[in-house]
Amino acid sequence: MNIKRRFITLAVIVIALMVGGIVYSLIEGTTYTDVRSLFFHTDTEGITITAVPENEGIVEVTDAYFNEVGNPCVSFRSIGKGYVDVKVFYNGVFTYTLPLYVNNWGTIFERGGLTFDGFVIVEIGILISLGLIVLVLVYTFFECFAKLKFSYNMVAYGGIALFCLAVITVNIIGMQWNNTFYNFINYALETGYLFAFVSAPFVLTLCALIAFSNIWLLRHEGFRPHNALGIVLGVFWFLSLLGVLLLSQVLLRMMDFDVAKNIMYCIGYIISFMACMLLSTVVCAFLAAKRRAKYDKDYIIILGCCIRPDGTPTPILKGRVDAAIKFEREQFEKTGKHAKFVPSGGQGSDEVISESESMKRYLIEQGYPEEQIVKEDKSVNTDQNIRFSRDRILEDAGTLESIKVGVATTNYHIFRSYVLAEKHGLDAQGISAKTKWYFFPNAFLREFAGLLVDRKWNIILILLGVIAAYIISSTLLALA
Repeated sequence: MNIKRRFITLAVIVIALMVGGIVYSLIEGTTYTDVRSLFFHTDTEGITITAVPENEGIVEVTDAYFNEVGNPCVSFRSIGKGYVDVKVFYNGVFTYTLPLYVNNWGTIFERGGLTFDGFVIVEIGILISLGLIVLVLVYTFFECFAKLKFSYNMVAYGGIALFCLAVITVNIIGMQWNNTFYNFINYALETGYLFAFVSAPFVLTLCALIAFSNIWLLRHEGFRPHNALGIVLGVFWFLSLLGVLLLSQVLLRMMDFDVAKNIMYCIGYIISFMACMLLSTVVCAFLAAKRRAKYDKDYIIILGCCIRPDGTPTPILKGRVDAAIKFEREQFEKTGKHAKFVPSGGQGSDEVISESESMKRYLIEQGYPEEQIVKEDKSVNTDQNIRFSRDRILEDAGTLESIKVGVATTNYHIFRSYVLAEKHGLDAQGISAKTKWYFFPNAFLREFAGLLVDRKWNIILILLGVIAAYIISSTLLALA
């Protein structure tokens, strides 16, 4: 089953569960039993319960009794529509008022809690639906990993799965103590805010480590704007959490408490969602760097970077070429199949020759013939590396159909290579060259930024869906 069909099937199942739960609740909810924990013993002999609806024609009392543990129970059946208060008496003495509401379908709700006899099925149905979503997303995530299909879609699968799992966890914990639909919605509304602050120490620690790695990066590689991304993120995330705390205090003084609370909870959801996406990006980038490519390659693209003043490869560039050579030799030993090299990189204004020429000379020094090298010397960035190399492969092979490609680059750069290869229609897998640890965190952030830009409309739609679901839930809570 392809991924698109899998998600369509999932959507059908989730909709069926939701519709089934609603239908069940409407049918089961035409009766209602109120159970009170007013007695702490089972000696109820001689006590009688009487329930009297103040308005006739809405509900009728079908039973009034004490259950096996001594709790008083009053059962009703709907016979009309509207609001009704039921007075409950013990031995003729008024004890409490039970506020009820019956809708057009005859479902009896207890006002003030949005409780009805079918709520458990609805609650379980929602949690099962979320659970199915998590299972399908996690399965698809690991399927992409197994097939070496690293992409921004894979990041989204992991991030959304984490987000749904957080919602499920909080609500299962809540179900253990408060078994009402009102509390289910309440916990759902609070989930984003709770998750944002429970995860805050871990996220801030991650940001601090990334910022620390950026300091090392700046010391060893010099200042470039993209080398300071980790420091920017650390400061931004800290100020965001601080801003949420300050904003909550301002809103509480400016508007109604419930309105202010709902705004803050909704912001918490957005922060939580972005934190899940960041974590998923880190995991995907790490897995991409560690995953070995299959020994079936026809071409190996080697991504260029700066060269020395004398035209020889820098240690980073040499590491990429060496990784490509090592892979090609291992492939030939295991399968008897040679791969052609595609050194990719143009000539910078401060470079004596093109990066691709520098790599070609190094490959020839290692004993490879010129006919095994397809040079690409026009590109000036990674996107062009992949795109122009694809064009050179097409020129050389005459077709891209069934052509297997490897992309040799530094380990922190592997995930971006997968993303760009997918973008330009190449069946490519990464070949990783090792480098310093402090390059990694910045690469995670670049991929996270790339995710936000490349999938901006998808993310906006998801966030709008979260906000819409939040508004609907908070409206139901207000009606309760």
